[in-house]
Amino acid sequence: MKKYSVLFLSFILTAFLFATSCGSEGDNSTNGDSTATVEVNEFEVLVQYLETNGNFINGDQVPAMISATDVYENIDNAKYKVIDLRGEVDFLSGHIDHATNIKSADLIDYFENQIVPADYDKIILVCYSGQSASYATSVLRILGYDNVYALKFGMSSWNPVFAQNLWSAKISSDYEDQLETAGNAMNPAGDHPTLNTGLTDPQEILKVRAQAALESPFSSHLVKAEDLFVNGNQYYIMNYWPTDKYDQGHIPGAIQYTPKQSLASTASLYTLPIDKPVVTYCFTGQHAAFVTAYLTILGYDAKSLGFGANSFMHNILKANDWHAFGDGAINNYEYIEEEVDPNATSDGPSCG
Repeated sequence: MKKYSVLFLSFILTAFLFATSCGSEGDNSTNGDSTATVEVNEFEVLVQYLETNGNFINGDQVPAMISATDVYENIDNAKYKVIDLRGEVDFLSGHIDHATNIKSADLIDYFENQIVPADYDKIILVCYSGQSASYATSVLRILGYDNVYALKFGMSSWNPVFAQNLWSAKISSDYEDQLETAGNAMNPAGDHPTLNTGLTDPQEILKVRAQAALESPFSSHLVKAEDLFVNGNQYYIMNYWPTDKYDQGHIPGAIQYTPKQSLASTASLYTLPIDKPVVTYCFTGQHAAFVTAYLTILGYDAKSLGFGANSFMHNILKANDWHAFGDGAINNYEYIEEEVDPNATSDGPSCG
């Protein structure tokens, strides 16, 4: 597992703004010493740190996902650790053998104090559809845990029992006749969010922001296709596809951003607005969830389109072999059922 390092002198010189020394004689002790104040642009400190140490969201490892088949074939492998993020009722009603039920908000504590992450070849996060697990996986990857993966399509890929009310019910072609092909220009580069952790060390800033992201329910970051087609002007809609696919049809008003490139500070990160929600959409909602986690850590009002383009143009995706969900993505693997505690709670499928 990767460990981050801080680049001391060059990093400090570029990231910190030094104010002038305070005052006049008599302001301090009799030896004439004065106290300098230091202002830190936490956003820029954090971005530079992340881009210097891994640059996960713009790198080749994103989206870090694993197939149900890979997990199933290694179900008794002690080097595979499965963590299920679903609500307790749903977990007890049916889960992967050997899985541990953990809340997203408890993940950092669990990784730091209850397991040794480096002992595992792969740590797999599981949810309902793959979207909230992708969000949490992104946070942990950004923290440096590079052996964490999201189960692709979540429990919907494990057995039809889980897919029937989720992925199988959410695919739609309702808005295919409302797509546009004309391109839309990015915002001009502008202001970035202001982070106020009160910290100066980038690793400490990151940990606070990461914990806050995990405590924010993924359901609060989800929007539906109807929201974007009916009230699209309320959002900054980021189409996270290659240009050739964008040109063949996208949500009206959506702006094309190239996956693994555009969100670098030297590319188009600063074009994202801070005065309206930024909605990312991809084909399945899973890559977008990785991006949403990154932007949330950076302080943007980041949203993700639930089930991605499969939720509004499924037939087109299927015809072009563009990551369309279908029966081929659903396996028939056995699962463990346990007695449900009447006091147990469930976050429900809205958590993704």
